[in-house]
Amino acid sequence: MSKKNIRILAIGFFVSGLILLMSAILMPNSPTASGQTEKVKDLESDITYLEEKIAQLELEQPVAAEQPSETEETAESEENSEKNETEEAAEEESQATEEDQTEEQADEEAVITATITINEGEPSSVAAGQLEANNILEDSMDFDDFLEENDYAPYVRPGNYDISSDMSYEQIAQTLMGH
Repeated sequence: MSKKNIRILAIGFFVSGLILLMSAILMPNSPTASGQTEKVKDLESDITYLEEKIAQLELEQPVAAEQPSETEETAESEENSEKNETEEAAEEESQATEEDQTEEQADEEAVITATITINEGEPSSVAAGQLEANNILEDSMDFDDFLEENDYAPYVRPGNYDISSDMSYEQIAQTLMGH
């Protein structure tokens, strides 16, 4: 490009800028970037509110499932009044022991291993989705957020990876990064 052409281009940009400035000053009610910024802020506040509401509902849901119905509470209170304290203590100890043994067995048996395949150009969310589909993770979005927050997402490499359900998020991320 010649010097003359560059000057003409610069003058064109300058004149365009002046026209935009004048239109913003003379027509303050027209939709501009500032109007869009307000809409974005409104949407962000709506998203934040909805995320908080979701978290609140998720916290309430297990509580509702754990609460027994009124008829169950009445039956339990009648049974408890009939038992003496020593029988209750012995029963609680045996239940606690059985629950601990059951949990230990479930933990040992519940380890799931799966091969995750990441193809060239696929985002980290694909890997997280495969992990959830194979019952390695409960929430793929949570794991994908972990990758993003720790800046691991860009380093996830294509390939086949053996992942097990007893691995932590950090261990899974390191494996997916090829470390």
